[in-house]
Amino acid sequence: MREVIARLDRRPIQVRLLLAALVLFSFPAFFLSLNKAGKLDHSWSSATIWVKSADCARRTKAILAICQGDRLLPIADVSAGDDPGPPLVLDLYAALSGAVVTETDVSKVNTILNYVGLVSLAGLLFRLRLPFLSFLVLTVGAVIANKLHSLGPHPGHLGVACLVALLPLAILGAPSTAPSRASWWLSMIAGLLGLAVGMVFREAIGLMGVVAALLALGVSYFCSLVKMRHAGLAHLVVLVATVLTISTPYYILRARDAAFDIAPSTRMEQHGAWHNLYIGLGVVENPFGIVWNDDEGVRAVKEVSPGTLYLSAEYYSILKRKYFEIVLHHPIEVITIYLKKVMKALTTYNMIYLLIIVAGVFAWARLSLARYSTGWSSYDAVFSVSAVFVAAFLGQAALFHYTELYLFPVKIFLVLLFGVMVEILLALARAGRFEPASRQA
Repeated sequence: MREVIARLDRRPIQVRLLLAALVLFSFPAFFLSLNKAGKLDHSWSSATIWVKSADCARRTKAILAICQGDRLLPIADVSAGDDPGPPLVLDLYAALSGAVVTETDVSKVNTILNYVGLVSLAGLLFRLRLPFLSFLVLTVGAVIANKLHSLGPHPGHLGVACLVALLPLAILGAPSTAPSRASWWLSMIAGLLGLAVGMVFREAIGLMGVVAALLALGVSYFCSLVKMRHAGLAHLVVLVATVLTISTPYYILRARDAAFDIAPSTRMEQHGAWHNLYIGLGVVENPFGIVWNDDEGVRAVKEVSPGTLYLSAEYYSILKRKYFEIVLHHPIEVITIYLKKVMKALTTYNMIYLLIIVAGVFAWARLSLARYSTGWSSYDAVFSVSAVFVAAFLGQAALFHYTELYLFPVKIFLVLLFGVMVEILLALARAGRFEPASRQA
C-alpha cells in the first residue's frame, strides 16, 4: 500500500495549491504594490528625464531620446550612466498607447518587473518538481517585493535577479526532469530572454547571470548532465547566445540610432563601472581621503583633466587609471577596505548565520539522500545557483557598496537556499519512510 501511495501523482494537487497561492496572495500583493506608486515622493533625478523622453516618444515614436525643438538627442546626453530598461519601457508604453507618462509610472514598471520575475521563477521551480520552493517564491517573494518602493530603478532589481537566474537554473535543473529535446530548448530560450531583459534593466545583475550561466554550462557539459545527441554543440550554442546577451543594450541603442537618425551620445549610454569602483573605496574609512559621493569622482577627474565631460568615455578612462594606481600601490589597504565591506554585508539580514546553517544542513541531508538516490538533482541546481548569486552580491558589496539599496535582491536567493534545504529534508524523510516497504517488496 505504501508503494502505491508513494507512486500517486500528486502534481494536480500541487498545481491547485500553487494557483491558490497565486490568486489569494500574489495577485493582491501585486495590486497593492501598484497602488503604492501614487504615494511616493520624487527620489531619483533621472526619473524626470525619463518622463520627458516618454513624452518625446509619445509625439515622435522615437525611443530613448529627448526632443529638442526639431532635433532628437540621445537620452544619455542629459541622463548618462543609467541602464536603459526603465526609460525604454516608459517610451514604448507612451509611443504605443499615446498615454501621458508620469513619474509614478516608474514605480509601476518596477512592480511589473518584480512580479513577472517572481512568477517566472516560481514556474521554473515547479517544473523542476520543487513545489514548496515555488510556493515560497510566490508568497515570501511578494512580501520582499513590497518592502521597497521608490520612483527610481532599484526596487525593480529584485525582478531582474529572478529573471537572470532562470538560465543557470534551467541548465543545471532541467536535466533532472528528463525533458524532451524541445522542452530543453524552450527552457534555454526562456532563460536567455530573461538574461537579455536583465542586461537592459541592470547591467551589474545581468553580468552576475552571465557568470552563473557560464559556470552552469561548464558543470553541465563536463558532468554530462544533458542526455541527448550533439549535447556538446547544444552547449556551445547556448554559451555563444549567453555571451551575446551582454550586448543587448548596445544593440537596442544602435537600432534606435539607425531608425531615427540619431547621432550616438558623447557620454556613456550604459552603466560604467569605474566611477563606482573608485568612489567605492570611500564607503568605509580609508587612507586615500575618498568618500562615497558622485562629486568625488568629478573632483578626481578634474585634477587630471579639468575639461573632461562628466560620464564620458574619457571620464571613465581617467578613473580607471586612478583606481588601478591605488590598487597596485596599496594592495593591503584595498583588501582591508573590501573585507570590511563584505563583513558589513554579511551582517545584513543576519546573512552569515543563515548561510552557515543552510550550508551545514544541506550538506548533511545531501550526503544522507545519496544512499537512496545518486546523481545530480534539482536540489543541487538550486543550491549551487543560489550560492553563486549570493557570492556575486557579496562581491558587488565589496567592490561598490553594501547598502541595502543594492543588496536587497540577494533576499530572493536566501529564500531559495532556505527553501531548498526544506525540500531536501522532505525528500530525505520520504525516502526513509518508504525504504522499508520497498525492501519488503
